[in-house]
Amino acid sequence: MIGLFKVFITNRVVEKIARDVNRPVERIGFLMGTLEDQSLWVNEIIPGNNETDAVSCTFPRERIAQVASDIVEGRITGKIVGWYHSHPGHGLFLSQTDLDTHMQFYQFSQYSLSLVVDPKSKEFGIWIYESGVGVVQLPSTYIHII
Repeated sequence: MIGLFKVFITNRVVEKIARDVNRPVERIGFLMGTLEDQSLWVNEIIPGNNETDAVSCTFPRERIAQVASDIVEGRITGKIVGWYHSHPGHGLFLSQTDLDTHMQFYQFSQYSLSLVVDPKSKEFGIWIYESGVGVVQLPSTYIHII
């Protein structure tokens, strides 16, 4: 049974996400990392090259296939530990579509993250699935930028 867990994100990842989402349309990408001692370490991103507009975005099927192939072939190291996306000017929350996407990632690992960024307010939040509760926002005391 999984409860809350610590998340460590490198400064480099935070900077890469900030650059990717710094636009007026929604952006999406994969979070790459490892699980160590019941903590999730996020040390890379893979931008989704997404189909997007001002209020929605999706991973193009071709991009998902390419990322999967790159992982299998060893061109990308690490594991997909979740995803990020932006809500430019709309705040930090998970829509029903976002919740559905989170649960698709959760089926592969109980340690999956959904990271939402609002580039206009320069804020972000992280959501996880907590057993017996559902998808919850991870308290900031569990998030460490290193």
